[in-house]
Amino acid sequence: MGSSTRPFSTVLVDRGQLECVHGKIGFARRAPDENAPTRISPREYDYPMVDHEVTIRNARPIVNELSLDREGFALVKHKMSCLNERNPEILRRKYLEEMVPFVKDYFKASWVTPMDLGGFTIRSIGGKSFDRPAERQVTKYTVRGHGAGYAHIDYAPVAGPMIAAHDSQLQGIEIRSYSRLILIQTWRAISPPPQDLPLAFCDGSSLSETDLLDMCFRGYGVTHRSWGLHYSPSQRWYYVPDLVPDELYLFKGYDSDMHYHRWSAHSAFDNRGAYPDAKPRESIETRFYVYYE
Repeated sequence: MGSSTRPFSTVLVDRGQLECVHGKIGFARRAPDENAPTRISPREYDYPMVDHEVTIRNARPIVNELSLDREGFALVKHKMSCLNERNPEILRRKYLEEMVPFVKDYFKASWVTPMDLGGFTIRSIGGKSFDRPAERQVTKYTVRGHGAGYAHIDYAPVAGPMIAAHDSQLQGIEIRSYSRLILIQTWRAISPPPQDLPLAFCDGSSLSETDLLDMCFRGYGVTHRSWGLHYSPSQRWYYVPDLVPDELYLFKGYDSDMHYHRWSAHSAFDNRGAYPDAKPRESIETRFYVYYE
C-alpha cells in the first residue's frame, strides 16, 4: 500500500530541532478552570472551546518520513489538469474523475467511491475566484469562505462503517461485502504560496486517550460521531509551508484494520505573523471510501 512506502534514508532529522512557527488553534475545553481564552464554537458543534498558542513545526524536511499509519498524514506529489476551472460544479466533476483512479492505485484498493455531501469542499478564504451557492441550497459541492481553525478528527471509529453504508444508500450504490475499509481525506492548496491560513496536523502518535472528546457533528446534511481535541503540551503539531498545487495531503479518517487508532487531528491556523504579505488561501478538500475485497 502507498501509505507504508517511504524512500530509504540513512539520516533521520531531529524533529525537535525543526524550524517552527506559532499559531492559535481552538481546542475543546478540558476543565472549567482551564487557563485559556474562550473561543466561539462553530455551529456544527455544541461543546465549549478555548484558544491555545501552539508550536507548529515545519515538516518540509521530514516529508519522506511521514506515515499514514503512524503520524496519520502524508504529503505526496500529484498533478491535476483541471485546477484552472472556476465553475465549482464542473471542477468537482473533473477533479473526482482524476482523483478516484489515483486513490485506488495509491492504496492498491479493490474499489474506491467518493463521499457524497461534504466530500468535496472548496475553501476560498478571502478570495473571490468561486461563486458560493445560496446558504440553504443543497449542492454536491461546498464553497466556504472560512477555514476550520479548531483541532478535530472528523470521524470517531463508530462513524466510519456507518457513514460509508449510509452514503452508499444515498448514492444508490449497492452495498458490497469487504474485508477492509479506509476513509481517506485529501487537501490541496490551489492558491500561490505562501499560504496565509495553512493546514496543520497533530502527529497521531503524540495523542493520548484523554486528549479526545467524543461528540456529535452536524453538517453537510448528516449527523455522526466525531472527535474534538483537548490541548496538551505533549502534542506535536506540523505543517508544510509554501505548498504548490502539485502537492497533496493524504490523511486517514478511519481504518477498519486499525479501528481504535487515534488518527491525526488537524486545524487551519493564521500564519500571517510569518508571512504578512501572503495572499488569501484557496484549497480543495475531498474524501473517499477505500475498499478491499
